Amino acid sequence: MEFQPPRGTRDFLPEDMIKRQYITDTIKGVFEKWGFDPLETPAFEDWGLLSAKGGQDIKNEIYYFKDKSDRELGLRFDFTVPFARILGSNPSLVKPFRRYQIGPVWRYDRPGSGRYREFWQADIDIAGASTGESDALCIAAACDAMKSLGFTEFFVRVNNRKIIEAFLISVGLKEKVIDVMRSIDKLEKIGEKKVSDELNEKKIESQKIKKILEFIKIKNLADAKKLVEGYVDGREGVKELEVILDFIESLGFSEFVKFDISLVRGLEYYTGPVFEINAGINVSVGGGGRYDNMIESFGGKPTPATGISVGIDRIVLAMEEKKLFRAEKTKTKVYIAAVSESCTNEIISLSRKFISSNIPTEFNTMRRNLRKELEYANVKGIPFVVVIGENEVKSKKAKLRNMASGEEKEFSIENPESIIKILGKN
Repeated sequence: MEFQPPRGTRDFLPEDMIKRQYITDTIKGVFEKWGFDPLETPAFEDWGLLSAKGGQDIKNEIYYFKDKSDRELGLRFDFTVPFARILGSNPSLVKPFRRYQIGPVWRYDRPGSGRYREFWQADIDIAGASTGESDALCIAAACDAMKSLGFTEFFVRVNNRKIIEAFLISVGLKEKVIDVMRSIDKLEKIGEKKVSDELNEKKIESQKIKKILEFIKIKNLADAKKLVEGYVDGREGVKELEVILDFIESLGFSEFVKFDISLVRGLEYYTGPVFEINAGINVSVGGGGRYDNMIESFGGKPTPATGISVGIDRIVLAMEEKKLFRAEKTKTKVYIAAVSESCTNEIISLSRKFISSNIPTEFNTMRRNLRKELEYANVKGIPFVVVIGENEVKSKKAKLRNMASGEEKEFSIENPESIIKILGKN
């Protein structure tokens, strides 16, 4: 029998994992630099918790199952719900509570191009602070992560749902706000014509559809402000957005952030500011927003919260398209090849010195001839090779070969400090 990974999942071989590990390590370092602490939650949660956010319909969208005690459970489909559970059940946690979480989540979507049922996310959230500075901090940290990964043409779209809600109410669509926003959320995917057709199918009058399409083309926050200033929520939404944009400018990331009135984000739990990260190739690689009511809905005290999530899988695709990865097939830096078995003690001794100096090292364990040893190192992409034979054992000297350039450098086997410095820099 030949077994394959379950549909919608993948194996990641070392060359793939090196890329993914580079991304997660970089993002982790940035998040910690911005004052976020690590948090981990179970892969599966109580079904009551998961359904509280999405209702019974969500059972078709996630991995739902019963355990041997007939308890209803489900695999986590994001990190926001477990985060809200923790805040709801631990009211004594010091506020603001800032955390990051990186790992896999699962959704029972139909697999397709770039879509999988198991995928990785990297989240940051701040709970307990209602000010726009918290939203701006999350956006700034995400921008810093994108820059650290090598992106230069990315941007973050920002908006406040209160603004567009106020506008929809102003044109007489108070009862259809959510339905209209769901259609607007599809604008980038399906285009203006299909959004218009969808609104028409929802029994929205043509004159109102025209006003909606004109409104979501507004590029300036000041212009949007004029249309909603007669509504408390509208004025509040504009003010919140102004605070966020001002603080982002103070943090030095305003060049990557732009106002986009058409951004609404489809999830209904967002209560105000929303944001979405575009990698610069018209591909969304993350997003988030403020969700001030979720923790209370899960049994906790009223607690404002905001956060942003980055999709690791989408970041990989974007970096591959932009050629931002180094050509690295292995983490091993040096391979020690043996000419004969009589050199085993010297090889082990040298490898221990390299390893104790934090130099990723591999050595011959298959007793192959030298030609095959060099072929192995070359195919695997190991950048440096040391060959040890009887002559090297007698002279106590060996040569470090750069596999790319062919350059060789002699060193003392007993005191390889000079070579360790070279390896440490590469």
